[in-house]
Amino acid sequence: MAKLLGMLALKDDAYTGFESNIWYNPDIAPLPPKRRPWSHIDYFGFTSVSCLCITAWTASAALLSLGLTVGMTMGVGLVSKVFIALLAIGNGWLGAEWHVGFTVAQRITLGMYGSFLGILIRIILSVVWYASQAWLGGLCVTAMLSSWSFGFLNMRNTLPPSAHMVTRDFIGFVLFQMLSLPFMLIRPEKVRIPVALANFFTTCVMIAITIRTCKEAGGLGPLIHKGTDYSTLSPAWAWFYAITSTVGGISSGILNQSDYTRFAKKQGHQVPGTIIGLFVVGTLVPILSILTASASVEIYGGEPFWNPLTLVIQWLLDDYSPANRAGAFFCSLAFVTSQLAENILGNGFAAGMDLAGLFPKYINMRRGCLICAILSWVVQPWLFYNTASVFVAVMASFSVFLAPLTGIMLADYFIIRKQRIQLRQLYTGSKEGAYFYTAGVNWRAMVTWIVCFTPAIPGMVANLNPAVVVNEGIMNYYRGNYIFGSSPTVSSPSPSVYLPNTGLLEGATMYTALCYIFTIKGAGLEDDQDYYGTFDEEQIERRGITAWNGPKTNSEDEDENQVNRVTPAAVA
Repeated sequence: MAKLLGMLALKDDAYTGFESNIWYNPDIAPLPPKRRPWSHIDYFGFTSVSCLCITAWTASAALLSLGLTVGMTMGVGLVSKVFIALLAIGNGWLGAEWHVGFTVAQRITLGMYGSFLGILIRIILSVVWYASQAWLGGLCVTAMLSSWSFGFLNMRNTLPPSAHMVTRDFIGFVLFQMLSLPFMLIRPEKVRIPVALANFFTTCVMIAITIRTCKEAGGLGPLIHKGTDYSTLSPAWAWFYAITSTVGGISSGILNQSDYTRFAKKQGHQVPGTIIGLFVVGTLVPILSILTASASVEIYGGEPFWNPLTLVIQWLLDDYSPANRAGAFFCSLAFVTSQLAENILGNGFAAGMDLAGLFPKYINMRRGCLICAILSWVVQPWLFYNTASVFVAVMASFSVFLAPLTGIMLADYFIIRKQRIQLRQLYTGSKEGAYFYTAGVNWRAMVTWIVCFTPAIPGMVANLNPAVVVNEGIMNYYRGNYIFGSSPTVSSPSPSVYLPNTGLLEGATMYTALCYIFTIKGAGLEDDQDYYGTFDEEQIERRGITAWNGPKTNSEDEDENQVNRVTPAAVA
């Protein structure tokens, strides 16, 4: 076993000379300037990826099902994007300034051992969403192959009903998984051009689908004027719930923004791209989605086509002509590229970084990505779409847990530490370390986290299981838990009386209060020199610290329980 572990152990950091150990490896170390190439335009591309995938296209259906009109849906989208932009920029500020990702940032907030809990939650979510997006990507491959072969389009199903999928879709899923593997071997900082190409291709195709559908319908269709009538919520609460559910739906992406802002050339380069991507691309896609779905009702009658793949397959079923086949092929190919970009960049890389932070001695980001892809089979994502699966609904409700953690992280970095941290202390298990706290856990953060998410649990359970009945105040607390909401004892049906002391704001407020009462030793301090070669000349001058002089032995590390111990071999 010892020999096997020795073979699996990662090599030491060739750049800094530091040894890969249980707290450190090159993928979770502060990034050097040469690995930080992302500029304004790259962050525009990164933000646009999540707006151009199939789930983003179909999101409007969920909002309209709450009883909102099209105009209200667009209004909800704009308000939600304001919150998303503020939270994403705020949570990513640490990464762009100190060049470390979510896994290391968790050590600051939760402690060296406490961080494992936050990282584990992110890993679970990343694997589940990777599996879900991979299944959708497989359906894109299926549609593309169906445009090549009429026989494939009408392939006989050889799987039993208990499989909850058909042979054709399973083949598409396998091929998409295989297609994803080579892209996982690319470092995140080098995916800028492929992402930009995928975004451009997908945008053109989405516009083309909308134009074709509206042209066939001879107009915009009925949905654009009246919306839907499925909701049992009052209009005020439907609007309110739509905002919090939209923001909460992307809560896991907000939480780990520093995983990507750490690649920024300069602090602030992530801001314009994030804002423009959210408000331009993020507004365009719902408009196209609603117009297409509305026009599809005029063409086919019945329920609107919210999934673009369903519409593409319908083209082939209606008329397997060369023109339809070509259109279906290019549309499917575009969605394959967008699903690859969204899934690998947003889920695969995230899981890889998180696993590297959980087991840094043996797992780097590439190994972590591959592990995520393997685990995605265990999740069986076809059940999410072909059965009444409660599992995916549970995962979607995880914003109950992520909201207070996001608030705690923001308060800890901006208020308690005043944007100053000690990088060197983030890679040591010494009991004297700045982030060891009490037995390796920041109890202030843990207590705050538990207190804030607990009141929302009954509402979450009732939302998942209609047989569970709770009072309306509890449900309204759950509905507004991410940003707004209030004490569950309030029972007024009007959202105007609900005070903003929810998961996120509750977490920030309570954590700040605890830290002022029980002060954190060393909060607001930073290193006196650049130990990792992560700062450029401007940052070194601004901080007034000693510049990095390259790999060297640090005798003081031995006095601090071997902080990033440098081996003789690495120094040589």
